[in-house]
Amino acid sequence: MADHGVPQHPPPAHRAHPGGSVKILVVGAAGRTGQHLLEQAAGRGHTVTALARRAQDNPGFTGVPRVHSGDATDPDTVREALRDQHAVVMAVGASAIVRTLVPAMQHAGVRRLVMTSSRSVVATRPRPIIDLVWLRFRAVYADLVRAEGMLEASDLDWSIVRATMLTDTPPLGAVHTDFEANATGGDWKLGRADYAMALLDILEDDTMVRRAVGVCGQRTRPRAPASPDA
Repeated sequence: MADHGVPQHPPPAHRAHPGGSVKILVVGAAGRTGQHLLEQAAGRGHTVTALARRAQDNPGFTGVPRVHSGDATDPDTVREALRDQHAVVMAVGASAIVRTLVPAMQHAGVRRLVMTSSRSVVATRPRPIIDLVWLRFRAVYADLVRAEGMLEASDLDWSIVRATMLTDTPPLGAVHTDFEANATGGDWKLGRADYAMALLDILEDDTMVRRAVGVCGQRTRPRAPASPDA
């Protein structure tokens, strides 16, 4: 991933075994992105733990070593799920979850946290589309802004990964990443499997600690000329 002048930070404390297996708690594991995370993390040799509501009823958790069923905003549930973990990936971004996770992780000595977010939180163009999605999803995006702010104020080794529009298209095996507000270098559509891949890549990359990263689809066709009022 390219360095766009973002300040470097000290190496995170969690990487006791660089390049080796990491014990990862996936919060929101029942969702479509969460399912890809479980599968891909296991495929990389990591040990995964799933946390989701009504996890016991989800056939997608077959073969997952540890499964916790419960609310990610409940401190007792989160503390139990964090036992023996090295890192956390939030497949769902929400301030209520961050409010519970941060102190629980600090208490457990788990420092690495990667949270999903949306590019629309910071995007400024195309202005008509951004205005429309904010009008429709204002409460969701405002909560993501709060969640991001809470992470940034913490002492954890966090990464915020802002996705463009997620789809269930087959994986391309590549994404475009940047540190810009707008996805000028990639496609606005992003497959969930590719997003999960990017989340794990960022988790494993110490240079991504305390950075907010934009992720979008790999452009497979020439970019159309921008309209004058875009």
